[in-house]
Amino acid sequence: MIKIVTDSTALIPEETVNKYDIKVIPLNVNIGTQAYQDGIDMDGQKLIQYIKDNPKGDFPTTSQPSIGQFVEVYNELTKDGDTVLSLHMTDLLSGTVHAASQASEIADGDVKVVNTHYIDQSLGFLVVQAAKMAQSGDYTRDQIIDHVNHDIENSELYIGVSTLENLVKGGRISKATGIISKMMNLHVVFQLLPDDLKLQLKGRGKKTITKWLDQFFETNANTNYKFIGISYTGSDEFAMALKKRLEEQFPNVNVLVQYTSSIVAVHTGENAFAIMTCKQDD
Repeated sequence: MIKIVTDSTALIPEETVNKYDIKVIPLNVNIGTQAYQDGIDMDGQKLIQYIKDNPKGDFPTTSQPSIGQFVEVYNELTKDGDTVLSLHMTDLLSGTVHAASQASEIADGDVKVVNTHYIDQSLGFLVVQAAKMAQSGDYTRDQIIDHVNHDIENSELYIGVSTLENLVKGGRISKATGIISKMMNLHVVFQLLPDDLKLQLKGRGKKTITKWLDQFFETNANTNYKFIGISYTGSDEFAMALKKRLEEQFPNVNVLVQYTSSIVAVHTGENAFAIMTCKQDD
Protein backbone atom coordinates (compact mmCIF):
# COMPACT_ATOMS: atom_id res chain seq x y z
CA MET A 1 0.00 0.00 0.00
CA ILE A 2 0.92 3.64 -0.42
CA LYS A 3 0.86 5.65 2.82
CA ILE A 4 0.26 9.41 2.69
CA VAL A 5 2.15 11.75 5.04
CA THR A 6 1.90 15.52 5.38
CA ASP A 7 2.58 18.27 7.92
CA SER A 8 0.17 20.17 10.16
CA THR A 9 -0.03 23.22 7.92
CA ALA A 10 -2.21 21.09 5.63
CA LEU A 11 -5.61 22.25 6.83
CA ILE A 12 -7.71 19.08 6.66
CA PRO A 13 -10.79 18.31 8.80
CA GLU A 14 -10.05 15.61 11.37
CA GLU A 15 -12.73 13.29 10.04
CA THR A 16 -11.12 13.44 6.58
CA VAL A 17 -7.68 12.70 8.03
CA ASN A 18 -9.11 9.62 9.74
CA LYS A 19 -11.17 8.49 6.75
CA TYR A 20 -8.21 8.45 4.38
CA ASP A 21 -5.61 7.34 6.94
CA ILE A 22 -3.39 10.42 6.49
CA LYS A 23 -0.42 10.75 8.82
CA VAL A 24 0.07 14.37 9.94
CA ILE A 25 3.40 15.44 11.46
CA PRO A 26 3.06 18.62 13.57
CA LEU A 27 5.20 21.72 13.31
CA ASN A 28 5.91 23.61 16.51
CA VAL A 29 4.92 26.99 17.92
CA ASN A 30 7.45 28.31 20.44
CA ILE A 31 6.51 30.93 23.05
CA GLY A 32 9.39 31.77 25.34
CA THR A 33 10.74 28.45 26.58
CA GLN A 34 7.48 26.61 25.95
CA ALA A 35 6.95 24.56 22.78
CA TYR A 36 3.49 23.62 21.49
CA GLN A 37 2.58 21.16 18.76
CA ASP A 38 0.51 22.69 16.00
CA GLY A 39 -2.89 21.05 15.75
CA ILE A 40 -2.42 19.12 18.98
CA ASP A 41 -2.02 21.56 21.88
CA MET A 42 -2.03 24.78 19.87
CA ASP A 43 -4.34 26.00 17.11
CA GLY A 44 -4.92 29.24 15.22
CA GLN A 45 -7.58 30.59 17.56
CA LYS A 46 -5.51 29.96 20.69
CA LEU A 47 -2.49 31.56 19.04
CA ILE A 48 -4.30 34.75 18.03
CA GLN A 49 -5.85 35.00 21.50
CA TYR A 50 -2.39 34.70 23.09
CA ILE A 51 -1.05 37.54 20.93
CA LYS A 52 -4.04 39.74 21.84
CA ASP A 53 -3.69 38.98 25.55
CA ASN A 54 0.09 39.42 25.62
CA PRO A 55 0.98 42.42 23.43
CA LYS A 56 4.30 42.86 25.25
CA GLY A 57 4.99 39.18 25.83
CA ASP A 58 7.25 36.81 23.94
CA PHE A 59 6.31 36.82 20.28
CA PRO A 60 5.59 33.28 19.03
CA THR A 61 8.00 31.66 16.62
CA THR A 62 7.61 28.51 14.57
CA SER A 63 9.89 25.56 13.95
CA GLN A 64 9.79 22.56 11.64
CA PRO A 65 9.70 18.92 12.74
CA SER A 66 13.08 17.33 13.26
CA ILE A 67 14.61 14.93 10.76
CA GLY A 68 14.38 12.30 13.48
CA GLN A 69 10.61 12.74 13.74
CA PHE A 70 10.25 12.13 10.04
CA VAL A 71 12.54 9.08 10.12
CA GLU A 72 10.54 7.57 12.98
CA VAL A 73 7.24 8.02 11.11
CA TYR A 74 8.63 6.75 7.81
CA ASN A 75 10.12 3.64 9.42
CA GLU A 76 6.88 2.84 11.22
CA LEU A 77 4.79 3.20 8.05
CA THR A 78 7.14 1.15 5.86
CA LYS A 79 8.05 -1.65 8.26
CA ASP A 80 5.60 -4.07 6.61
CA GLY A 81 6.66 -3.23 3.06
CA ASP A 82 4.36 -0.27 2.37
CA THR A 83 5.71 2.78 0.56
CA VAL A 84 5.27 6.45 1.54
CA LEU A 85 4.33 9.57 -0.37
CA SER A 86 5.10 12.61 1.80
CA LEU A 87 3.56 15.92 0.67
CA HIS A 88 4.62 19.14 2.36
CA MET A 89 4.25 22.88 2.59
CA THR A 90 6.20 25.28 0.42
CA ASP A 91 9.91 25.61 1.11
CA LEU A 92 9.45 29.37 0.70
CA LEU A 93 8.02 29.56 4.23
CA SER A 94 9.65 26.62 6.02
CA GLY A 95 12.41 24.07 5.83
CA THR A 96 9.93 21.28 6.61
CA VAL A 97 10.09 19.70 3.16
CA HIS A 98 13.90 19.72 3.27
CA ALA A 99 13.88 17.93 6.64
CA ALA A 100 11.47 15.39 5.15
CA SER A 101 13.73 14.89 2.12
CA GLN A 102 16.80 14.30 4.31
CA ALA A 103 14.81 11.86 6.44
CA SER A 104 13.68 9.94 3.34
CA GLU A 105 17.33 9.23 2.52
CA ILE A 106 17.99 7.89 6.02
CA ALA A 107 14.76 5.94 6.51
CA ASP A 108 14.73 2.18 6.04
CA GLY A 109 11.73 2.08 3.70
CA ASP A 110 10.78 3.52 0.31
CA VAL A 111 9.79 7.19 0.73
CA LYS A 112 9.13 9.87 -1.87
CA VAL A 113 8.87 13.53 -0.80
CA VAL A 114 7.09 16.26 -2.78
CA ASN A 115 7.34 20.02 -2.30
CA THR A 116 3.80 21.14 -3.18
CA HIS A 117 4.72 24.86 -3.06
CA TYR A 118 1.48 25.46 -1.17
CA ILE A 119 0.17 25.59 2.39
CA ASP A 120 -3.08 25.56 4.36
CA GLN A 121 -6.20 24.31 2.53
CA SER A 122 -4.38 24.24 -0.81
CA LEU A 123 -1.91 21.76 0.64
CA GLY A 124 -4.78 19.94 2.32
CA PHE A 125 -6.65 19.58 -0.97
CA LEU A 126 -3.60 18.11 -2.70
CA VAL A 127 -3.01 15.69 0.18
CA VAL A 128 -6.62 14.48 0.24
CA GLN A 129 -6.65 13.93 -3.52
CA ALA A 130 -3.48 11.85 -3.18
CA ALA A 131 -4.92 9.91 -0.23
CA LYS A 132 -8.11 9.07 -2.14
CA MET A 133 -6.06 7.70 -5.03
CA ALA A 134 -3.79 5.74 -2.68
CA GLN A 135 -6.73 4.24 -0.82
CA SER A 136 -8.40 3.12 -4.05
CA GLY A 137 -5.41 0.95 -4.90
CA ASP A 138 -5.81 1.79 -8.59
CA TYR A 139 -2.76 4.02 -8.96
CA THR A 140 0.98 3.71 -8.64
CA ARG A 141 2.85 6.24 -6.54
CA ASP A 142 4.28 7.87 -9.66
CA GLN A 143 0.78 8.22 -11.10
CA ILE A 144 -0.39 9.90 -7.90
CA ILE A 145 2.58 12.28 -8.02
CA ASP A 146 1.78 13.17 -11.63
CA HIS A 147 -1.81 13.92 -10.64
CA VAL A 148 -0.67 16.05 -7.69
CA ASN A 149 1.75 18.00 -9.88
CA HIS A 150 -1.05 18.65 -12.37
CA ASP A 151 -3.28 20.02 -9.60
CA ILE A 152 -0.39 22.15 -8.33
CA GLU A 153 -0.18 23.80 -11.76
CA ASN A 154 -3.92 24.53 -11.62
CA SER A 155 -3.85 25.95 -8.08
CA GLU A 156 -3.68 29.51 -6.76
CA LEU A 157 -3.45 30.93 -3.25
CA TYR A 158 -4.02 34.55 -2.24
CA ILE A 159 -3.43 35.97 1.24
CA GLY A 160 -4.92 39.21 2.56
CA VAL A 161 -3.59 40.81 5.74
CA SER A 162 -4.59 43.94 7.61
CA THR A 163 -1.12 44.48 9.07
CA LEU A 164 2.38 43.45 8.07
CA GLU A 165 3.61 43.48 11.66
CA ASN A 166 3.53 39.70 12.11
CA LEU A 167 5.21 39.03 8.77
CA VAL A 168 7.97 41.44 9.78
CA LYS A 169 8.43 39.85 13.21
CA GLY A 170 8.50 36.42 11.61
CA GLY A 171 11.18 37.52 9.18
CA ARG A 172 9.04 36.97 6.08
CA ILE A 173 9.30 40.58 4.82
CA SER A 174 11.60 43.51 5.55
CA LYS A 175 11.20 45.64 8.65
CA ALA A 176 11.09 48.80 6.54
CA THR A 177 7.99 47.58 4.72
CA GLY A 178 6.36 46.75 8.04
CA ILE A 179 7.01 50.22 9.45
CA ILE A 180 5.41 51.81 6.40
CA SER A 181 2.41 49.53 6.77
CA LYS A 182 1.95 50.41 10.43
CA MET A 183 2.14 54.14 9.71
CA MET A 184 -0.27 54.05 6.77
CA ASN A 185 -2.68 51.31 7.92
CA LEU A 186 -1.96 49.36 4.76
CA HIS A 187 -4.08 46.39 3.80
CA VAL A 188 -2.14 44.05 1.55
CA VAL A 189 -2.93 41.09 -0.72
CA PHE A 190 -0.19 38.64 -1.72
CA GLN A 191 -0.15 35.69 -4.09
CA LEU A 192 1.88 32.71 -2.91
CA LEU A 193 4.19 31.59 -5.72
CA PRO A 194 6.90 28.88 -5.66
CA ASP A 195 9.67 31.44 -5.16
CA ASP A 196 7.98 34.54 -3.77
CA LEU A 197 5.10 36.21 -1.98
CA LYS A 198 4.04 38.44 -4.85
CA LEU A 199 2.35 41.70 -3.91
CA GLN A 200 -1.01 41.98 -5.67
CA LEU A 201 -2.45 45.12 -4.12
CA LYS A 202 -1.90 47.48 -1.21
CA GLY A 203 -3.81 50.44 0.15
CA ARG A 204 -5.31 52.10 3.16
CA GLY A 205 -8.36 50.61 4.81
CA LYS A 206 -10.68 47.74 3.97
CA LYS A 207 -11.65 49.19 0.60
CA THR A 208 -8.36 47.77 -0.68
CA ILE A 209 -9.58 44.24 -0.02
CA THR A 210 -12.96 44.98 -1.61
CA LYS A 211 -11.26 46.36 -4.71
CA TRP A 212 -9.07 43.28 -5.02
CA LEU A 213 -12.04 40.92 -4.56
CA ASP A 214 -13.98 42.70 -7.29
CA GLN A 215 -11.00 42.20 -9.60
CA PHE A 216 -10.74 38.54 -8.58
CA PHE A 217 -14.39 37.84 -9.36
CA GLU A 218 -14.23 39.69 -12.66
CA THR A 219 -11.05 37.92 -13.79
CA ASN A 220 -12.30 34.45 -12.84
CA ALA A 221 -15.97 34.81 -13.74
CA ASN A 222 -15.85 31.99 -16.29
CA THR A 223 -13.38 29.72 -14.50
CA ASN A 224 -14.44 26.18 -13.58
CA TYR A 225 -13.13 25.17 -10.16
CA LYS A 226 -13.04 21.81 -8.46
CA PHE A 227 -11.85 23.27 -5.18
CA ILE A 228 -12.28 26.60 -3.38
CA GLY A 229 -11.27 27.14 0.23
CA ILE A 230 -11.31 30.13 2.56
CA SER A 231 -9.12 30.31 5.65
CA TYR A 232 -9.13 33.17 8.13
CA THR A 233 -8.10 34.54 11.51
CA GLY A 234 -10.17 36.68 13.87
CA SER A 235 -13.89 37.04 13.24
CA ASP A 236 -15.56 34.76 10.68
CA GLU A 237 -17.91 37.53 9.48
CA PHE A 238 -15.87 38.45 6.41
CA ALA A 239 -15.06 34.80 5.61
CA MET A 240 -18.72 33.79 5.66
CA ALA A 241 -19.73 36.74 3.50
CA LEU A 242 -17.00 35.79 1.06
CA LYS A 243 -18.17 32.17 1.08
CA LYS A 244 -21.68 33.30 0.12
CA ARG A 245 -20.37 35.42 -2.74
CA LEU A 246 -18.14 32.63 -4.05
CA GLU A 247 -20.91 30.04 -3.92
CA GLU A 248 -23.25 32.38 -5.76
CA GLN A 249 -20.74 32.84 -8.57
CA PHE A 250 -19.51 29.23 -8.56
CA PRO A 251 -22.61 27.21 -7.55
CA ASN A 252 -21.07 23.82 -8.41
CA VAL A 253 -18.36 24.13 -5.76
CA ASN A 254 -18.77 23.69 -2.01
CA VAL A 255 -16.60 26.39 -0.42
CA LEU A 256 -14.98 25.14 2.78
CA VAL A 257 -14.29 27.78 5.46
CA GLN A 258 -11.75 27.03 8.21
CA TYR A 259 -9.80 28.91 10.85
CA THR A 260 -6.16 28.68 9.80
CA SER A 261 -3.44 26.80 11.67
CA SER A 262 -1.37 28.32 14.43
CA ILE A 263 1.68 28.20 12.14
CA VAL A 264 0.03 30.43 9.55
CA ALA A 265 -1.61 32.63 12.20
CA VAL A 266 1.80 33.49 13.69
CA HIS A 267 2.76 35.16 10.42
CA THR A 268 -0.55 36.69 9.30
CA GLY A 269 -1.86 38.06 12.58
CA GLU A 270 -5.53 38.76 13.27
CA ASN A 271 -8.15 39.56 10.62
CA ALA A 272 -6.33 37.87 7.77
CA PHE A 273 -7.84 35.68 5.07
CA ALA A 274 -6.81 33.42 2.23
CA ILE A 275 -8.61 32.29 -0.91
CA MET A 276 -7.35 29.03 -2.36
CA THR A 277 -8.49 27.45 -5.62
CA CYS A 278 -7.82 24.60 -8.00
CA LYS A 279 -9.18 24.76 -11.55
CA GLN A 280 -10.93 21.97 -13.40
CA ASP A 281 -9.26 20.76 -16.56
CA ASP A 282 -10.54 22.51 -19.66
